[in-house]
Amino acid sequence: MEKNVVFRMRDEHFGVPIDQVQSIEKVTEFTKVPQAPNYIKGIVELRGEVTTVVDLRHLLDVGQTEHTSEARILIVQVEGLRIGLLVDEAKEVIDIDPNSVEQPPQMVGGVKKEYITGVAKHDDRLLILVHLKKVLDVEQIEEVREAVEA
Repeated sequence: MEKNVVFRMRDEHFGVPIDQVQSIEKVTEFTKVPQAPNYIKGIVELRGEVTTVVDLRHLLDVGQTEHTSEARILIVQVEGLRIGLLVDEAKEVIDIDPNSVEQPPQMVGGVKKEYITGVAKHDDRLLILVHLKKVLDVEQIEEVREAVEA
């Protein structure tokens, strides 16, 4: 069994391996970063560290809506960079049997296949398992680094 953090964006449920998530934080006010790419919401200070917050809905192209009080920031580490991923809701960790994970179709929930490691069924819902290193590619990671250092 592999533990996954489950989060929601719009009506879709997603999962990422728990070992990629450092923490789940409530949304606080962002400081906008001038001339940053439009998927960067801004920066926040969390536990004494400045963290760039990226709108995961924008990167996965699942549509934009206003965030509610349920919104959370998943703090992840990708290619040595600490990044906050803004999601609509994150409130559970579940076990997924690797044998129950199926190959994704070309597109599921509006998300392109290359961003997905697989799909799994859990409690009558379909979980889209996200490949963070492909969603946040090297070029985007460099853009985030440059935006923060500017």
